[in-house]
Amino acid sequence: MTLNDRMFPALSFLVFVHDPVVAEDIASTLEESHPGARIVLPANEAAALAALDEHPQITLAVMSMSPEAAQASALGSALAARQARVVLMGFEAEERGESAGFTVLHRPFRTADLLAMLANPAR
Repeated sequence: MTLNDRMFPALSFLVFVHDPVVAEDIASTLEESHPGARIVLPANEAAALAALDEHPQITLAVMSMSPEAAQASALGSALAARQARVVLMGFEAEERGESAGFTVLHRPFRTADLLAMLANPAR
């Protein structure tokens, strides 16, 4: 790691989405809109936690998770400790995520919706 890497770390994204097609779609959009970004697609929560050890500067995490799980899980706690922006997806997230203070990516979403959400640093 160079001094420049420490001073200006590349953006890092964690995409922990249960549907592999949706996860790949989100990862592709992130890769196209942020060339050079690190994108991690863990298979499960344990792999996501391990990825945080390798990539401690996660900028944004997109996760299929209820707001309650995001607040109570080890993964949610680790992301909060790193001050990563967390975006939730899924039925419970759509019902209760915004009232719990999370950004929610509502389904069905288009690439333009994902890019607009990324451009809005509200949460």
